[in-house]
Amino acid sequence: MSQKILVVSFDVWDTILDLKPFHAKIAEKMASYTSRDYQRIYLELEENYRILKDYRRRRLLRFDDLINHCLELSSKNLGINGEVIKKCVTKAVLEVDSRLLVIDDAKNIFSELIRSGRRLVTVGNLIFWPGSYNRILLERAGLTEYFSLQIYADEAKVSKPDKDIFLKVCNELNVLPENVLHVGDNRIEDFEGALSAGMNAVWINPWMNSHVSEEGKGIAIKSIKYLIEALNMIESRAC
Repeated sequence: MSQKILVVSFDVWDTILDLKPFHAKIAEKMASYTSRDYQRIYLELEENYRILKDYRRRRLLRFDDLINHCLELSSKNLGINGEVIKKCVTKAVLEVDSRLLVIDDAKNIFSELIRSGRRLVTVGNLIFWPGSYNRILLERAGLTEYFSLQIYADEAKVSKPDKDIFLKVCNELNVLPENVLHVGDNRIEDFEGALSAGMNAVWINPWMNSHVSEEGKGIAIKSIKYLIEALNMIESRAC
């Protein structure tokens, strides 16, 4: 007997939206506010992101006050006042061309999934801007029409890979974990987190040699354009 995927859940950054150009716009604003070198700020911003992701993985962040804790750490790491960071991110959200952030082939994949009768959701972690900013960027990019539900860590008070944030999808949409597929670029947060919740999982790994392959209990794909093939592989498996 095959299993049916009723809901497809997506990570946001580097799964459906490209983070680097958004970081570039934030760095541009920071350079303008502080009169510091743009390239240096951009590199520091990337390093700060890596540090905060490591803190999150090690559960060293205050998840009940995630945004403010990340702002405090970012201010220290970047040497920039927290209020200035907030202003720069806000301006970046309003000024960046959100359409250029959309990962290639994402819209085509979303359309195909919707046509097949599946519901789409986002499940996103955060660093130092709120989930509401992701909602704005997805709206400006013309993507919100595809999603029945958006879940973000600051609103849920829990972050990936904790299974509870994935199970919120099931609770909100009244589906079983085995009928949900989560897609993301982070092996630990997205892939292993979704599997721990009893969901199906696809890991987007651009460094793999083949375009689709079995990856333990899930599937790895080279880019989002191979998602339908991966989904078909999952649905063809015996329950």
